[in-house]
Amino acid sequence: MAMNMQTPRQILDKFYKDNRLGDDGGQSSSSVKIELAPKINLYFPNFDSRRKAVMKHDIHHLLTGYKTTLAGEGAISAWELASGCWNYKAAFIINLSGLMLGMLVNPLAVLRAFARGRRTKNLYADPFSNEEALDKPIGELQALFLLDKFGIDQKPGFADVLLLLAFLLLGLVNSLLSLVLLPFLVIYSLYVVISRKGKS
Repeated sequence: MAMNMQTPRQILDKFYKDNRLGDDGGQSSSSVKIELAPKINLYFPNFDSRRKAVMKHDIHHLLTGYKTTLAGEGAISAWELASGCWNYKAAFIINLSGLMLGMLVNPLAVLRAFARGRRTKNLYADPFSNEEALDKPIGELQALFLLDKFGIDQKPGFADVLLLLAFLLLGLVNSLLSLVLLPFLVIYSLYVVISRKGKS
């Protein structure tokens, strides 16, 4: 069956397995792993506000075609910011960090994703519940959010560049504030690694 005829519920398990994201994309996990490099991971607590947003984010991966690589996460962060995620604070803050990382890895893809986001919609506007979204065909969701009209190679306009610069300024402020938390994240990461080794 073609992917656009399938529902997120039918393909998320494979998506999680293929991308090593755990059985449920990490929703039930107490911590979230960020793979910085092979065998170098940073962990942060899996807050409830992140759990509320992560299912929508995972479905967005299926709808947009952005991968779970560093470049893909940078692109989807730009797309989610531009298409609107401000009513989900955790998503907004995480996406600002993803945007900055994406600019380091593949700035052109980030700019195109941002331009695409300004022309499309997403699940953060809560048009329906996660349960409803899980059972709608991918193609139907793509059409609803205009993703069938605006592709991954969307050409940016001047207004897209200006607005992206404003978000990059916000991202820079967010990154500087995040530096204050870095020592705590390192300590937390060591705790998670030691705890997991103790259980195995």
